[in-house]
Amino acid sequence: MTSDDLACVPEVEIDPDGTFKYVLIKVSTKKPAGGSSNEKIVVRGFRWGAYHADIFEDTEEKVRKMGLTAKCLGGGRIHHNAAAKQLNVYGYSQGFGKADHEQTVQLLKTSYPDYEITWSNSGY
Repeated sequence: MTSDDLACVPEVEIDPDGTFKYVLIKVSTKKPAGGSSNEKIVVRGFRWGAYHADIFEDTEEKVRKMGLTAKCLGGGRIHHNAAAKQLNVYGYSQGFGKADHEQTVQLLKTSYPDYEITWSNSGY
């Protein structure tokens, strides 16, 4: 697969409102013999995910069908208040550990440039 395939993977996919679990995922092209892989970090967060693993497994299946690989870098929660244009990133995943919330916020800013986006290490 090529970096063009990687470009087809959106950096951010989260629910439009509410509080939900999220995961930070590294998506990569498969490393060719003697070559190097390309990669990008993506955020996925949905209310339907009872567990962080549910969200990761859904994303992993989708990128695998594209010939890409996925590795979960950690998780947490996002509170999305669309009416107030606010996102708050916090908490951790019991299964994957805490995601790098600063990195998550930087990715969210690309998709939500007119939002107030905050983060903290407190809460579950």
